[in-house]
Amino acid sequence: MKKFLLGIFLLAAFNSFAQGVRYGAKIGMNVSTLSGDAFDDSSSRYGFAAGVFAEIPLGNAFQFQPEFLYSGQGIKPNTGPEYNFGNGEDGLPMRPFDERAELDYLQLPLLFKKNFGKFNIHLGPQVGVAVWNSDNHEVYKNFDYSGIGGIGVQVFDFLSIEARYSVGFRNVIEERYSGIEGKNQYFALMASYRL
Repeated sequence: MKKFLLGIFLLAAFNSFAQGVRYGAKIGMNVSTLSGDAFDDSSSRYGFAAGVFAEIPLGNAFQFQPEFLYSGQGIKPNTGPEYNFGNGEDGLPMRPFDERAELDYLQLPLLFKKNFGKFNIHLGPQVGVAVWNSDNHEVYKNFDYSGIGGIGVQVFDFLSIEARYSVGFRNVIEERYSGIEGKNQYFALMASYRL
């Protein structure tokens, strides 16, 4: 009997919690680059971003917002001769920074959001796994972690616009290029549709 009552209580609690959860989808654009001296002369890449999210109320205008996103990042080529490293021991060209560097990720941001009427700020960590890399010489690592901060405005109950900035915490250049550091950074402008 106790297990039955506990089950009913847990079911009721979950149902009450789930009623406040809202789901949605978002789409937008990134303007990305890689930080580091080797990328000073490279140009930003414009990339597509899209995904889904959930808004989980935490009370007092706070929300937890996990997301699952596809994010196009990277840079445009850097053709500076100062980055001609010749050939590596494995015979592969060691000029990684004059080639396409389109780094596309599946990302999991875990954001905490504070609402101020129609406006909000959001902040949290993010992990990413590379799903496509335009470089053929294994220059870039396949895993990244970063932090996100942003602001948003609720235009309608179902539509919001947000701007966010992400700063990478991990050097995504493989160790074979010792002394070269590059961390993902991007600015994103997105529109969200909330059910």
